[in-house]
Amino acid sequence: MSNDRPLRVLIVGAGIAGPALALWLQRLGHSCTVIERWEALRLGGQQIDIRRQGIEAVKRMGILDDIRDRVVDEAGFDFVNEKNQSILFFPRHEPGSKTQSFSSEFEIMRGDLCRIMYEKTKEKVTYRFGLSVDSFENVGDVVKVKLSDGSLEEYDMLVGADGQGSRIRRAINKDVGGDEQFLRSTGAFVAYYAIKRNAEDQDHASGIIGTQKRFVLTRWHSPDLGQVYLMTHGHADVIKAALKEDAPKQKAVFADIFKTLRWNQIDRVIDAMDTTDDFYAHEVLQVRNKNWSTGRVVLLGDAGFCPSVMTGMGTTLALVGAYVLAGEIAKSKGDLNAAFTGYDATLRPYIDKWQVLSNTFGWIQPKTYVGLRVTNFVLWVAGKLGFPKLIEKWALKDEKEDWVMPRYEELHAGEEPV
Repeated sequence: MSNDRPLRVLIVGAGIAGPALALWLQRLGHSCTVIERWEALRLGGQQIDIRRQGIEAVKRMGILDDIRDRVVDEAGFDFVNEKNQSILFFPRHEPGSKTQSFSSEFEIMRGDLCRIMYEKTKEKVTYRFGLSVDSFENVGDVVKVKLSDGSLEEYDMLVGADGQGSRIRRAINKDVGGDEQFLRSTGAFVAYYAIKRNAEDQDHASGIIGTQKRFVLTRWHSPDLGQVYLMTHGHADVIKAALKEDAPKQKAVFADIFKTLRWNQIDRVIDAMDTTDDFYAHEVLQVRNKNWSTGRVVLLGDAGFCPSVMTGMGTTLALVGAYVLAGEIAKSKGDLNAAFTGYDATLRPYIDKWQVLSNTFGWIQPKTYVGLRVTNFVLWVAGKLGFPKLIEKWALKDEKEDWVMPRYEELHAGEEPV
């Protein structure tokens, strides 16, 4: 039923999707509480980017200038050989371009975007840290929640914006066959960590292809620090076993896998992993939940539809998803059944598109050194013939966009018409 009174909303997760939704809902007059299981705002993490409709989403949120002030000045992406020499360079497109290269105009560190979202919402949104949801139950027109501190609370809506490993999603799926059925492995495993920057490190990302389906990426976000990404589409059994262990065990496994990669920077990269405290490894998964809501509980962002790091669209989908969910709540005047139905019907075609993983990068996963030499030669020839933009268009699905981001006028009351 429609109800115009303000909603009491509990959002689980203080990353990007949750605060983005809170920003919109508090503008509508709803009461939002965001809980985060960590003791403080998590400002770590790697470089992320905002693309396509995500750029329009942050414009509508009014935070585009804040993002511009904190972007990583990454000039492009460079495939390099074992001597660290450029094979094929993809420059960043000019600001305001309709398309993006591998390096977006809006590259930003995850922690910086989290801080922007928090600063824009903290005055009217309640943040509670060191808390998580132990259990919840839909009861009539409310959802009753038991928190990790033992308290029992009641809300009109519960939002699971708690990431790829969402506990809210697992609870929703517990009685419908379990969570695993909605998780799709890409076959890839990635380790991320910080590395100290040297004077010769340039202002662009560099990637080197290795044999045995290995790939290493470095990026530089500050005068003294950068990031390393170790990715492999092999070694599944040993990595899965290590992911159940502590960080030192995981580091040892990734070091053993990558130490034989032919690259004159590999020792430096491995040494950095041994000494960093900022290390995270995981299996690259997609979340393809069949239902994004049950009763008064709804999923948002990676918790409901993580497209995987392979797409580069996770942040964009979270921002667009928050806008659509808030818009449908506004349009339905508090009728959450109608809002959640509209949210699914409007957003799912867009999500489905970005969850289709082609074998775009399959041809740059050589198993042998001969295959690697052939791959590098093909990339070099492509560069000499001026094909980078064609490769970008193919790899980034840069075709005519057939999903138009809706505009919910209820979210823009008082703004100048567009």
